[in-house]
Amino acid sequence: MRPSPYLQSARRVALPLLGIPLLLAAVACSGTPSDPGFGSQENNSSGGASSGGNSSGGNSSGGNSSGGNGSSGGLTGGSSGGGGSSGGGDSGAQGPVDVLPACDTGLAVDGDAFSFAKAMGICAASTQSGYGLVNATYSRAYGSTNPPADGQWGLLPNFGILAPREGASLGVISSGFGRAYDDASGTDQGMNGWFVAGNPMDGMNYPTGVAPPGFPQAAQGCPQDNKVNDMVDVQLTLKAPPDASGFQFDFAFFSSEWPNYVCSNFNDAFVAYLNSSQTKGNISFDSKGNPVAVNIGFLDVCTPGAPIGCSRSNGNQPDPPLSTSVCASGTAQLSDTGFAPTDQTQCDGSNVNATLGASTGWLTTVAPIQPGEQFTLDLMIWDAGDGLLDSSVLLDHFQWIGGTPVSAPVTQPAQ
Repeated sequence: MRPSPYLQSARRVALPLLGIPLLLAAVACSGTPSDPGFGSQENNSSGGASSGGNSSGGNSSGGNSSGGNGSSGGLTGGSSGGGGSSGGGDSGAQGPVDVLPACDTGLAVDGDAFSFAKAMGICAASTQSGYGLVNATYSRAYGSTNPPADGQWGLLPNFGILAPREGASLGVISSGFGRAYDDASGTDQGMNGWFVAGNPMDGMNYPTGVAPPGFPQAAQGCPQDNKVNDMVDVQLTLKAPPDASGFQFDFAFFSSEWPNYVCSNFNDAFVAYLNSSQTKGNISFDSKGNPVAVNIGFLDVCTPGAPIGCSRSNGNQPDPPLSTSVCASGTAQLSDTGFAPTDQTQCDGSNVNATLGASTGWLTTVAPIQPGEQFTLDLMIWDAGDGLLDSSVLLDHFQWIGGTPVSAPVTQPAQ
């Protein structure tokens, strides 16, 4: 158990060891497609994201703006927004196989899992098109039907300055609140809206979640706590089009474990777990196979020149820094998200102020599937070790791709 969830003069104040009751009864959050819009069970609650424009910099080539013409497609050069693709390459090259109008306008911020699929750009329902979304659920553990804590997912028009990669909405899941700012209202509440000040969503009777087989998984050279807490899982059951050889989606990971807990056992993670005829396992990772967490090679939206890993052993004394951050993309994409407050890092003698959070910027994962097959994709995020210092992931721009078969899962900066 770590000390407090936020910094005060570069040190932490202890949290009282009080249990926090679960926020929801144990019931499943799912539905059945009954129309071209998946039979969404919207409850018309209001949204809670701050306003913002298009993103810039980062690992991606920018957070493409939302709108009816769609954005340029990640690794394939296609679009799933209305208005046509931006090119599919030569004959046999990978490209989108279902260019449909966007379907994510007017979604409630706390819409059901079918609405989450819409926010990601999944607009075809298998009951209507013969391919597309079969089922969608939210849960708090892999293989469970119990729902996550209220507010751990959000369907937002933007996340700070990051706009959707297609359409009018993006989906967010978080070990805290799935909003810009770690608060149910999605507004700047000062310290109470910082993700670094996040409290356990599911109480402190750890573990409160269950990861898929083989997880949590440590990054190379780093420890890893095996307790999974404050977990949210969006499980999508999908049927591939008859001419599809793969699919792709865009994501951006944010974590308040940076900079002090880099390479600690508190390695919060985002995992995209595919269960298909060709693949059973995580499909989003860096070139070294590290799962998406603060130790991933893509994490470069952060404060340059900051010492990192100064609290990795969770002792009473700070650790020598592992290294000094490069953070080539700077901090602009953290603005108005709740991941941008600054304080001194926890290294002895350091007077460097750094953002108490970092991001990967937009990335694209591509994975193979067989034409026409049905499979499941679990999109999960969790706190590791305890329920403090929250992490979030944005999800958008799902596309089916065809042409040259996809040989293996790969994640690269989005185009």
